[in-house]
Amino acid sequence: MDFLRLGLLLTITTSFISCAKISYLTEQGIGQVDILWSARDNKDVLLDPKVKPEYKEKIKKIETYKKYFYNYWDKKPTEIYSQTTLLKTRAVTYLVIASRPNEVKPRKECFAFYGCFPYLGFFKESSAREFARELEESGYETYVRDVLAYSTLGNFDDPILSSFFEYGRYSLTETIFHELFHTIFFVKNEVDLNENLANYFGKQMLIEYYKDDPKLDEYLKNLKLNSKLKASITEHAKKLKEILRSSEDWQAKKDQYLNETMPRELEELCQGLNAKKCWPKKMKWNSASLAAFMTYEKSQSYIEDYAQKFQGDLRKLLADIEAKYQKFEDIDTELSFEEYLFKNNSK
Repeated sequence: MDFLRLGLLLTITTSFISCAKISYLTEQGIGQVDILWSARDNKDVLLDPKVKPEYKEKIKKIETYKKYFYNYWDKKPTEIYSQTTLLKTRAVTYLVIASRPNEVKPRKECFAFYGCFPYLGFFKESSAREFARELEESGYETYVRDVLAYSTLGNFDDPILSSFFEYGRYSLTETIFHELFHTIFFVKNEVDLNENLANYFGKQMLIEYYKDDPKLDEYLKNLKLNSKLKASITEHAKKLKEILRSSEDWQAKKDQYLNETMPRELEELCQGLNAKKCWPKKMKWNSASLAAFMTYEKSQSYIEDYAQKFQGDLRKLLADIEAKYQKFEDIDTELSFEEYLFKNNSK
């Protein structure tokens, strides 16, 4: 997750930001340093009799995925995932997303020299909950979710985190491919695009890796099901935005939508899709949680459309994107690389 790099900038930003943000960056810096200092070489962890056998098995699998990844792309392996940090908590970090009640728009937190983010992340769950409480007292609605994996995007050689072990086999493989993709391609200052590219390549490499595994189909079927559910949540977020924008009596109509209309339509969707686990029904929906589902949805479909002309050849696809990025960095334009890439594709 990109926000973790914030802690690395503590020494050059404290003169330019508020005391509250200095406190936040200090805690993030300490948390990041603790993760790195607590890391042990994989070989030592594998020899440690106190480490659970199932943990050791997943470390070995991650090493196998890493070797496959760099061989696939014909890249020199980095030191990423050469060490393991056994965390004291289930998750590595906790994200806090906030929105005004009369909007479906994430509150942005901005930092000198680094930019703005639609969320804040905390290594301590208690700090995340406290921050959410403070925002709620200031009139915001909030959503807190845990994070099992992240990348420092080349700032350090990331260790394997014990939070990875919460994933099942296919989810773990896809997550590792996703995070490793950030080590071979990264667009400066474009969080959404980087996440969507890593999502796409991570999934496609998963399919390639398990192409002879008959059980993969069931996992992919569930992914498609979840994609449809997430797409539905995004549409509900857009509908609520329209209600809030066009209605003077927005609070009453919002309550009706979230408590009646949306649950009913989600129930109908889950029945229609034969979804055994209808997770959207179990969530508490508000402006913040709906805003969270809109953060990275924007360019995923564009990437899938763009990839079609390469007929499944991931290497040619990435080579094409890399070549366009080199050209993009040499031209004077106000476009983002995402806009430049997909604008060219539409011609």
